[in-house]
Amino acid sequence: MRSTTALRLLLGAALLAMTQLAAAAVTPDENVVVFRKTILDQGVSRSIVYLRPREAPSTPPPAFFLLPYRNGTADDMADLVRAGRLARDYGAWVIIPEAFTGLWNYKMLIGPLTTPNDLEFLDRIIDDAVSAYGVDAQRLYMGGYSGGAMMTLRYLCERPGRIAAATVVGAQMIRTLADSCGTSRPPALTFVNGIEDPIGPYEGNATLMPAVDSAAFWARANACSTIPQRSALPDLVEDGTTVLVDRYGDCASGKAVQLYTVVGGGHTWPGAVDFTPSLGLTTQDFDATTTFMQFLLQFSRQGASP
Repeated sequence: MRSTTALRLLLGAALLAMTQLAAAAVTPDENVVVFRKTILDQGVSRSIVYLRPREAPSTPPPAFFLLPYRNGTADDMADLVRAGRLARDYGAWVIIPEAFTGLWNYKMLIGPLTTPNDLEFLDRIIDDAVSAYGVDAQRLYMGGYSGGAMMTLRYLCERPGRIAAATVVGAQMIRTLADSCGTSRPPALTFVNGIEDPIGPYEGNATLMPAVDSAAFWARANACSTIPQRSALPDLVEDGTTVLVDRYGDCASGKAVQLYTVVGGGHTWPGAVDFTPSLGLTTQDFDATTTFMQFLLQFSRQGASP
């Protein structure tokens, strides 16, 4: 009886630990395959949505790890930014993990026992993408929106050198994180912040660095020129916003740092349309999704591409 019970427990544990694959409820794009993977990690079930080109590339593809906003599902994030275009048009894998209970653990080094360590979770899915799916370990990119962007910044600090380049929307450096941030091998980085952001104040507060200082922090890490070159994007749409771009160049690391300031903009993803009025205006003067990918693909872990 004891051996039978033990066997049943062992089989049950094995079934829980097994990866489950299922179709994801993402709006499909032509020549893009979408699937969901559910894994048991640190004792909790975690879901990841994958978007990949239908045709296997001849060389290992790049991978963009895209972290959703607070309480956002991977499916919602994929549709919000129309992530399928990145697989269709650029041959990239887009990998969208979901936060446990909708909240990324970006505020502390190690969360309480009731909170999974999201650093370890992200490590695991990155390792799995390289070993199981053959993505290019030199072209790993990360980005996010809101809470997912804050988690991206934490990952960059605590896993220096793992990510070649990153992009964040609606996020700034936490002051205490900056104090302990590992910048020995900094990534290329693009920030997007709205001056009228009601969630994360553009000018910062007691917890957050100002948006300009957050970009300057990573420019110093990359040994870039201290004074950025500022330009204005064409005002293509009369939507109450304009966009300024600060570009830090001449970086000794071979990387680059950029800050897109959306004048009149809120806590929103540029180019997207599915936002509530309480988050402020969304600029349509540029498409953050494709702009990000064009920026990311310039860089690898060895440095900038030729």
